Amino acid sequence: MKLFTNKTQRNAKLLRCAALGMTLVFFGAAIFMTDPVKLIVDWQISLSPHALLRKLWLVPPLDVYIMVYMFNYTNVDAFIAGTDAKMKVEEVGPYVYQEVLSNHNITLNEANNTITYTPRREYIFVPERSVGDPKIDRIRAPNIPYMGVSTQAASLSMFAALGLSALAKRLNAQPMLEVSVHDYMWGYEDHLVHLASKFVPSLIDFSSFGIMEKLFREGNESNVVNMHLPELKDAHGVNLPGSPRGYSINSINYERGFKRWEYDEATNGTQCNRIWGSHDATLFPRDMNEHDTFQIYRRTFCRLLPMKFNRTLNFKGLDAYEYVMEPHIFDSELHSVNSSCFCKNNHCLKRGVGNVSPCYYNMPLAITYPHFMHADPSLLKPFEGLNPNESRFTSTFMMQPQLGVPLHVHMRLQANQVVGNIKFNRLMEPFENLVLPLLWVDLTIENLPLSLQVLVHALKTGFPLLQLVVSLGLILGGLYQLSAALLLCFWSPPAGIHKSEHGEKAASVLGALAIGASLHKSLPAECVQPEVQQPLLDENADKLEV
Repeated sequence: MKLFTNKTQRNAKLLRCAALGMTLVFFGAAIFMTDPVKLIVDWQISLSPHALLRKLWLVPPLDVYIMVYMFNYTNVDAFIAGTDAKMKVEEVGPYVYQEVLSNHNITLNEANNTITYTPRREYIFVPERSVGDPKIDRIRAPNIPYMGVSTQAASLSMFAALGLSALAKRLNAQPMLEVSVHDYMWGYEDHLVHLASKFVPSLIDFSSFGIMEKLFREGNESNVVNMHLPELKDAHGVNLPGSPRGYSINSINYERGFKRWEYDEATNGTQCNRIWGSHDATLFPRDMNEHDTFQIYRRTFCRLLPMKFNRTLNFKGLDAYEYVMEPHIFDSELHSVNSSCFCKNNHCLKRGVGNVSPCYYNMPLAITYPHFMHADPSLLKPFEGLNPNESRFTSTFMMQPQLGVPLHVHMRLQANQVVGNIKFNRLMEPFENLVLPLLWVDLTIENLPLSLQVLVHALKTGFPLLQLVVSLGLILGGLYQLSAALLLCFWSPPAGIHKSEHGEKAASVLGALAIGASLHKSLPAECVQPEVQQPLLDENADKLEV
């Protein structure tokens, strides 16, 4: 009877081990093959409702700073008088502003897999990072509206040019201003601008002028962006052919190209005047490789800025790709399909000088690298105090390639006043055919906030490693249980073990009987029941025989 009991227990234990082992191996293999962390990350790193990325994207927690460096002209009077042959410029800064971005009016368009939104940017002065108070510090710098009007007058008739020159003289307009840094950046009253806003409000719809106001704030709350969502995939996880790149811009204000640069919708334009396919520098596609390039769009640049892969490096424990802006991106040539549109009236600016005037009321403005780095050397000759330095002025963009997260950014650009031919304006003649630096900016992301650093490390390393440990643990635990089940199935204890067990049990019974007999002899006679003694002894004897 005991033999059957032992076999039943062993079989139950075998089944328990086998069932548990197969269950653990199944779940471990399922985790390893389906990669649930990737599925969860794909869901959360998207702009679908309730996804983590969408919550972060609505008000990005990135610390973005704009460091502004002004150019102070220190010998204007001597240069105009002809005493000094060169203008002396002094770099003053930085004056630092934090850019706070928020996205509004969100609409998901499932029909074409895009999202439409309105970005809004605010600029907050950061005194602890700045060299001084821009409302107190004063500089002498070019009078942008006056110089712009004077340059445009060269294309007018003689009578119109004379009339404009007389008007400027009557208003006591000067080519150079002494003004506070704050007013020069964010708006100062100008008589010419005020007069123009009264007579031609359709062309000039502002009464004051500030260079940073025009570069960064204007149109800030009215731009409507339509952006592609991540590429659609087939059942095997492969991108569908023809899918636009994830998080690339489809249109700005319902235009897919720069109309001011003669974009043709029928031909999809050229590299010179497209907007579609670029990125707004907040979201980038995931799983980038070393052969990828991308282009950055901001209205400030009035063009796309291409970024090219430079090197792979490690940034605070994360794999990173470093991209740089190439030296020639501001060059324009009449015979190049990718830059000819920048040559207005078949006239191209000098090498390294990018025309942006169509985006700013046709005022003759241009962008370059700071201190005319990589530009035509002749641009430096009229100045003292400009020192091109690649280690200081190169624009870099560091990105985590698997997640498409910007880690460290320096976008360095300079705004300039372009002065052309001058007619009938004695005050402007010393500046004829010069490119005057106004200011340069460093658009910076120094580090990710700690919360984002932890999140990126977790998504990149922590969660996948935890998943691998759990998967391997389940598989190894399951194999151990299956091994135990096989051991129970094919191995049984030796026969000697069973005999020794029976011998031990018999010895214990005999010992008990001996104790009972001694107790029987010690009892008084009256306590002994003879009729019961014998059957009891006989029964014990029978048990021993068995």
